[in-house]
Amino acid sequence: MTEYYKIIDNQSPIVQNYFKLVFTRGDRVENKVPRLKWLWLCLVEIMFGEELLESLVTTSSNSGCPEEQDNARGYGEPNQLNLHIPSGIFTNLFRSHLIQVLYYKYYLQYLFISPTDTPRENEDKKTIDVTRIRFRLNKKLLYLVIPFRRVYLASALLINIAFDCLAYIISENIYVVVAVGFGVEAVRRLVKL
Repeated sequence: MTEYYKIIDNQSPIVQNYFKLVFTRGDRVENKVPRLKWLWLCLVEIMFGEELLESLVTTSSNSGCPEEQDNARGYGEPNQLNLHIPSGIFTNLFRSHLIQVLYYKYYLQYLFISPTDTPRENEDKKTIDVTRIRFRLNKKLLYLVIPFRRVYLASALLINIAFDCLAYIISENIYVVVAVGFGVEAVRRLVKL
Protein backbone atom coordinates (compact mmCIF):
# COMPACT_ATOMS: atom_id res chain seq x y z
CA MET A 1 0.00 0.00 0.00
CA THR A 2 1.24 3.49 -0.87
CA GLU A 3 1.73 5.93 1.97
CA TYR A 4 0.76 9.56 1.57
CA TYR A 5 3.05 12.24 2.99
CA LYS A 6 1.68 15.69 3.69
CA ILE A 7 3.87 18.46 2.26
CA ILE A 8 4.76 21.25 4.70
CA ASP A 9 6.19 24.64 3.79
CA ASN A 10 6.46 27.01 6.74
CA GLN A 11 7.98 29.84 4.72
CA SER A 12 5.91 32.99 5.16
CA PRO A 13 4.13 34.09 1.98
CA ILE A 14 4.65 37.54 0.52
CA VAL A 15 1.86 39.65 1.99
CA GLN A 16 1.19 42.90 0.18
CA ASN A 17 -1.93 44.97 -0.27
CA TYR A 18 -1.82 45.39 -4.04
CA PHE A 19 -5.04 47.42 -4.12
CA LYS A 20 -3.37 49.98 -1.88
CA LEU A 21 -0.29 49.95 -4.09
CA VAL A 22 -2.35 50.55 -7.24
CA PHE A 23 -4.74 53.17 -5.89
CA THR A 24 -2.67 55.24 -3.44
CA ARG A 25 0.23 57.48 -4.34
CA GLY A 26 3.54 56.36 -2.87
CA ASP A 27 6.37 58.58 -1.66
CA ARG A 28 8.06 58.71 -5.07
CA VAL A 29 4.96 60.09 -6.86
CA GLU A 30 3.00 61.89 -4.16
CA ASN A 31 4.51 65.29 -4.97
CA LYS A 32 4.64 64.68 -8.73
CA VAL A 33 1.06 63.65 -9.53
CA PRO A 34 -2.02 65.50 -8.22
CA ARG A 35 -4.88 63.41 -6.77
CA LEU A 36 -7.33 63.88 -9.65
CA LYS A 37 -4.65 63.05 -12.20
CA TRP A 38 -3.76 59.97 -10.12
CA LEU A 39 -7.41 58.82 -10.16
CA TRP A 40 -7.47 59.23 -13.93
CA LEU A 41 -4.23 57.23 -14.28
CA CYS A 42 -5.76 54.50 -12.07
CA LEU A 43 -8.83 54.31 -14.32
CA VAL A 44 -6.68 54.13 -17.47
CA GLU A 45 -4.52 51.49 -15.79
CA ILE A 46 -7.57 49.38 -14.92
CA MET A 47 -8.77 49.56 -18.53
CA PHE A 48 -5.41 48.75 -20.15
CA GLY A 49 -3.20 47.33 -17.38
CA GLU A 50 -3.52 43.70 -18.43
CA GLU A 51 -2.30 44.53 -21.93
CA LEU A 52 0.62 46.56 -20.59
CA LEU A 53 1.61 43.63 -18.36
CA GLU A 54 1.38 41.20 -21.28
CA SER A 55 3.60 43.44 -23.39
CA LEU A 56 6.20 43.71 -20.62
CA VAL A 57 6.16 39.96 -19.99
CA THR A 58 6.58 39.30 -23.72
CA THR A 59 9.63 41.56 -23.94
CA SER A 60 11.08 40.12 -20.72
CA SER A 61 12.21 36.99 -22.54
CA ASN A 62 14.82 39.06 -24.40
CA SER A 63 17.68 40.76 -22.57
CA GLY A 64 20.57 43.09 -23.21
CA CYS A 65 21.08 46.43 -24.85
CA PRO A 66 24.03 48.41 -26.24
CA GLU A 67 23.86 51.02 -23.44
CA GLU A 68 24.29 48.51 -20.65
CA GLN A 69 25.11 44.84 -20.96
CA ASP A 70 22.84 42.55 -18.97
CA ASN A 71 24.93 39.41 -18.63
CA ALA A 72 22.87 38.26 -15.64
CA ARG A 73 19.70 38.59 -17.76
CA GLY A 74 17.99 40.46 -14.94
CA TYR A 75 16.05 42.80 -17.21
CA GLY A 76 13.80 42.46 -20.22
CA GLU A 77 14.28 43.96 -23.64
CA PRO A 78 14.60 47.75 -23.42
CA ASN A 79 12.17 49.80 -25.50
CA GLN A 80 10.85 53.33 -25.52
CA LEU A 81 7.65 53.65 -23.51
CA ASN A 82 5.66 54.03 -26.73
CA LEU A 83 6.90 50.63 -27.90
CA HIS A 84 5.79 48.92 -24.68
CA ILE A 85 2.20 49.86 -25.51
CA PRO A 86 0.52 47.32 -27.82
CA SER A 87 -1.11 48.89 -30.86
CA GLY A 88 -4.88 48.87 -31.00
CA ILE A 89 -7.80 51.18 -31.71
CA PHE A 90 -8.29 52.29 -28.11
CA THR A 91 -4.69 51.95 -26.94
CA ASN A 92 -3.76 54.34 -29.74
CA LEU A 93 -6.45 56.79 -28.60
CA PHE A 94 -5.19 56.61 -25.00
CA ARG A 95 -1.48 56.32 -25.88
CA SER A 96 -0.39 59.60 -24.25
CA HIS A 97 -2.20 58.60 -21.04
CA LEU A 98 -0.68 55.12 -21.15
CA ILE A 99 2.78 56.68 -21.36
CA GLN A 100 1.93 58.55 -18.15
CA VAL A 101 0.79 55.27 -16.54
CA LEU A 102 3.99 53.52 -17.56
CA TYR A 103 6.18 56.35 -16.26
CA TYR A 104 4.44 57.36 -13.04
CA LYS A 105 3.00 54.03 -12.02
CA TYR A 106 5.07 51.22 -13.56
CA TYR A 107 8.40 53.06 -13.23
CA LEU A 108 8.13 55.37 -10.21
CA GLN A 109 5.43 53.66 -8.12
CA TYR A 110 5.89 49.91 -8.72
CA LEU A 111 9.53 49.89 -9.93
CA PHE A 112 8.44 47.34 -12.56
CA ILE A 113 10.46 49.04 -15.27
CA SER A 114 13.67 51.03 -15.16
CA PRO A 115 15.28 53.39 -17.66
CA THR A 116 18.61 52.73 -19.35
CA ASP A 117 19.39 56.45 -19.03
CA THR A 118 18.19 59.33 -16.85
CA PRO A 119 14.97 61.00 -18.07
CA ARG A 120 15.42 64.71 -18.81
CA GLU A 121 13.16 67.12 -16.98
CA ASN A 122 12.42 70.54 -18.46
CA GLU A 123 11.14 72.75 -15.64
CA ASP A 124 10.26 75.62 -18.01
CA LYS A 125 7.96 73.46 -20.13
CA LYS A 126 7.01 71.18 -17.20
CA THR A 127 7.83 68.09 -19.23
CA ILE A 128 9.92 64.97 -18.89
CA ASP A 129 11.33 63.92 -22.25
CA VAL A 130 11.74 60.15 -22.53
CA THR A 131 11.78 60.04 -26.33
CA ARG A 132 15.24 58.52 -26.64
CA ILE A 133 15.22 56.68 -23.32
CA ARG A 134 14.46 52.99 -23.24
CA PHE A 135 12.79 51.25 -20.31
CA ARG A 136 13.01 47.57 -19.42
CA LEU A 137 11.23 45.21 -17.07
CA ASN A 138 12.99 44.19 -13.88
CA LYS A 139 12.65 40.39 -14.10
CA LYS A 140 12.94 40.02 -10.32
CA LEU A 141 9.44 41.53 -10.14
CA LEU A 142 7.77 39.17 -12.62
CA TYR A 143 5.99 37.47 -9.72
CA LEU A 144 3.90 40.67 -9.36
CA VAL A 145 2.18 40.15 -12.71
CA ILE A 146 -0.44 37.80 -11.25
CA PRO A 147 -1.44 39.99 -8.27
CA PHE A 148 -1.66 43.06 -10.51
CA ARG A 149 -3.84 41.19 -13.01
CA ARG A 150 -6.10 40.22 -10.12
CA VAL A 151 -6.38 43.85 -9.03
CA TYR A 152 -7.34 44.87 -12.57
CA LEU A 153 -9.93 42.10 -12.89
CA ALA A 154 -11.38 42.71 -9.42
CA SER A 155 -11.57 46.45 -10.08
CA ALA A 156 -13.39 45.86 -13.36
CA LEU A 157 -15.81 43.56 -11.54
CA LEU A 158 -16.42 46.14 -8.82
CA ILE A 159 -17.09 48.82 -11.44
CA ASN A 160 -19.57 46.50 -13.15
CA ILE A 161 -21.32 45.77 -9.83
CA ALA A 162 -21.47 49.49 -9.00
CA PHE A 163 -23.13 50.24 -12.35
CA ASP A 164 -25.54 47.34 -11.82
CA CYS A 165 -26.50 48.61 -8.36
CA LEU A 166 -26.96 52.14 -9.67
CA ALA A 167 -29.13 50.83 -12.52
CA TYR A 168 -31.27 48.90 -10.03
CA ILE A 169 -31.64 51.90 -7.71
CA ILE A 170 -32.72 54.11 -10.63
CA SER A 171 -34.93 51.67 -12.54
CA GLU A 172 -35.83 48.88 -10.09
CA ASN A 173 -36.00 46.66 -13.17
CA ILE A 174 -33.86 43.52 -13.32
CA TYR A 175 -33.83 43.58 -17.14
CA VAL A 176 -32.26 47.03 -17.11
CA VAL A 177 -29.67 45.78 -14.60
CA VAL A 178 -28.80 42.82 -16.85
CA ALA A 179 -28.58 45.12 -19.89
CA VAL A 180 -26.31 47.55 -18.02
CA GLY A 181 -24.12 44.66 -16.83
CA PHE A 182 -23.78 43.35 -20.38
CA GLY A 183 -23.14 46.88 -21.64
CA VAL A 184 -20.36 47.60 -19.14
CA GLU A 185 -18.68 44.26 -19.88
CA ALA A 186 -19.05 44.84 -23.63
CA VAL A 187 -17.33 48.23 -23.29
CA ARG A 188 -14.54 46.66 -21.23
CA ARG A 189 -13.95 44.03 -23.91
CA LEU A 190 -14.36 46.52 -26.76
CA VAL A 191 -11.55 48.61 -25.29
CA LYS A 192 -9.22 45.63 -25.94
CA LEU A 193 -9.57 46.12 -29.71
